[in-house]
Amino acid sequence: MSTSPGPLLQALDGLWEQLRSEHPDLPPVRMAVVPTPPPNKHLPDRWHRDGEVVTGLVVSADTMREGADAVLEVILHEAAHVLNWLRGTPDTSRRGTYHNRDFLAAAEEMGLTWPPDLVANPNGRGYEPPLGDTARDAYAAHLGTLTSAIPHALPHLTVPGASRRARTPNRLTLECGCSTPRKIQVARTTSELGPITCGVCKKDFSAP
Repeated sequence: MSTSPGPLLQALDGLWEQLRSEHPDLPPVRMAVVPTPPPNKHLPDRWHRDGEVVTGLVVSADTMREGADAVLEVILHEAAHVLNWLRGTPDTSRRGTYHNRDFLAAAEEMGLTWPPDLVANPNGRGYEPPLGDTARDAYAAHLGTLTSAIPHALPHLTVPGASRRARTPNRLTLECGCSTPRKIQVARTTSELGPITCGVCKKDFSAP
């Protein structure tokens, strides 16, 4: 396999084409792979039309280091934002800090799921549904292709002089208080909004 982002972009394009076949309202997009995510990644003004093609969807090296599941989750997440942008539906508040219920609805259309036993954050903000087994199964072939392509693209997406040790992880792994703890992964900003409570043991999820 070529040691360049080319095969990765082909894998991402193939994933998006399957999404479009299942959700015809989605437009063609021109993706980019970048060393770091854009600062305004949840704001609608990052989307632009170039003819029929929408630009603005990026996958960062930080996401790729988390693996193919993380990349798939980002693509489904971004697809929800694109869908709401096309519909003219605001899906964030506080300048892109929080995802609202309209985002959650579109994300669930794309295959992400909000676990029914998790308590939502105050005022219905901060919805960031994770990747579930149903979506993993639906896109299993693409996950395999991404797993093969990612290691060949990452060397081309390193910021000179950047220390990986200094980076702050985007996602946290939390456990509940059940006798056999269940684990969830959430964005750091989502965790900071307030406790996420397990519907079984009634205890908050926390770092192990």
